[in-house]
Amino acid sequence: MTLAQSVTAILTLAVLLGWIRLFLWQRRAPASSRARRWRLAALLALQPIAGGLLYCTLFPPAMAGKTTGTLVIATAKAPRLIATGADERLIALPEASGVAGAERLPDLGTALRRYPEVGVLRIVGSGLEPRDRQETAGRMLRFEPTGEPRGLIALRPPASVAAGARFAVTGRAGALGGGTAELLDPASRIVDTQPIGPSGEIALSGTVRAAGTALFTLRLRDPSRTLVEEAAVPVWIAASPRSRVLILAGAPGPEVKYLRRWATDAALAPQVRVGVGGGASLADTPPDLSIAALAKIDAMILDDRAWDGLGAGGRQAVAAAVRGGMGLIVRITGPVPRGWQVLGLTARGTADVAPVTLRASAPNDEALAARRGPGTQDAPASMAGARDTVPVLTRQAVTIVGGTPVLRDIGGTVVAASRASGRGKVALISLQDSFALVTSGHGDLQAELWSDLASNVARRQTGPVAQIETPAFASQRTTICGAGSIVVTDPQGVAGRALVDPATGAAGCAGYWPTIAGWHRVSGTAARPFYVYPADAVPGVRAIDRRDATLRLAGDDSGARVRNAADSRGPSWPWFIGWLIVAGLLWWLERARIGRTDMQPSRHSR
Repeated sequence: MTLAQSVTAILTLAVLLGWIRLFLWQRRAPASSRARRWRLAALLALQPIAGGLLYCTLFPPAMAGKTTGTLVIATAKAPRLIATGADERLIALPEASGVAGAERLPDLGTALRRYPEVGVLRIVGSGLEPRDRQETAGRMLRFEPTGEPRGLIALRPPASVAAGARFAVTGRAGALGGGTAELLDPASRIVDTQPIGPSGEIALSGTVRAAGTALFTLRLRDPSRTLVEEAAVPVWIAASPRSRVLILAGAPGPEVKYLRRWATDAALAPQVRVGVGGGASLADTPPDLSIAALAKIDAMILDDRAWDGLGAGGRQAVAAAVRGGMGLIVRITGPVPRGWQVLGLTARGTADVAPVTLRASAPNDEALAARRGPGTQDAPASMAGARDTVPVLTRQAVTIVGGTPVLRDIGGTVVAASRASGRGKVALISLQDSFALVTSGHGDLQAELWSDLASNVARRQTGPVAQIETPAFASQRTTICGAGSIVVTDPQGVAGRALVDPATGAAGCAGYWPTIAGWHRVSGTAARPFYVYPADAVPGVRAIDRRDATLRLAGDDSGARVRNAADSRGPSWPWFIGWLIVAGLLWWLERARIGRTDMQPSRHSR
């Protein structure tokens, strides 16, 4: 119940009690001293009138006729000529340029203080900036947006990325159907490219190698290959402790050898145990499969023979570790019996094997060379295989049921799938010979395959990280949420404290106004870097943000332009004076002798 509703209930109860008191007094009074009918009717009528006037004093009603006229507000991208009516006044905010006949004002608040009588705001252009959006309260709003800009209109950079992993960049381009989107690495080499369809959706990917920050570039071209726009894509590669990986195999083989090499090259901490028959095994160190020991393992990779060889007790310990957060990957290397399953993931199929062709990791040779990098002494770039020489691999011909696909071949067949189990994840993969990618010069594809699968299921090691409202722009407020006091250091090394937002302070959020572009860093327990764009960067993205925010103010994101907003409440003093007059009249009439039957002084008047 609102405050106004509570006051209404209290005043209604007071009026009813007053009426009951009057009726009881009239009934118990002697016939010679009862009030005449007109006096009783007046007393009964004045009480609800007094209650209504008191309510209007506390909550003055809206005065629809208080404001008149329309203020036409030219914003960014507004046309040079704007038609106005007889009762319309044209102003231009700083973002609007070249608007003929407009009065230029620094912000909407200044305009409304100068012209307080206007009741309708007509917004023309791409929409209101954040500083002006709160000034529209209490007035009707009409929005006439300009057309969709040409170029980049949405950009979603990746969140935190692990070193060596692939990341995705998504977005949308306006009026560039048939064009091309390109992703360039910090050395300006193209690592991915994609044609832009009619919807304008963009989905590109790249890889990163070392922890730190990097600026990739998204480049848009029209159908004639003319450059339309370039935008920075900030990528933060978080430094994380070495993941602990346990690799178990029921028999020796090249797949285990190259899995160990992948784990070592990926800066993991692998432990390997390989069965050699007769109950004997080869191991770096004898692995401890107790629940306490498995709680320290981030991911466990084993084949179906090793899984079956664990026994009921070992499988129960592994299941408990997965529920506690450990990741489990089981390789299917041969035929599996009917009903064979691992923690809810079931494999169904025959004893046959099937060919597998994987997608190339880059759209062309130049992008492939950029993703692979300069190579190492053990694996120089000159020994790498060509893009069109990816070998055909084999998989066990099974269907994985009960999980979410993680890896598909070029024909869409699911090769690996995963599912959650408690706080951890389990995955099945039917690929048998990923080592052939390394021996054919495509070690980068093998590393990418296993890195993606391991990162999908491995134990999460992230700590508290500040949440940043993105994208952030210079000279514009952004919100930072994190634990404790939030201190931000700009690219010049100047530290500043973010101001706690009273509206969201309980959630640990604060407002920060960056003054320069570049990489900034949040210090403290939730430390992380974030990128601040120049004030004039990605104009299409900012234009769409202004348009959508202004449409929300207008009350209808689907395109309705008029908001039916209540006008500001009127003054209270006229209602208070009326209440004083009625209350005084009611007090006088209750005590006066006029209207009584005997016309004699009453006890109340003596």
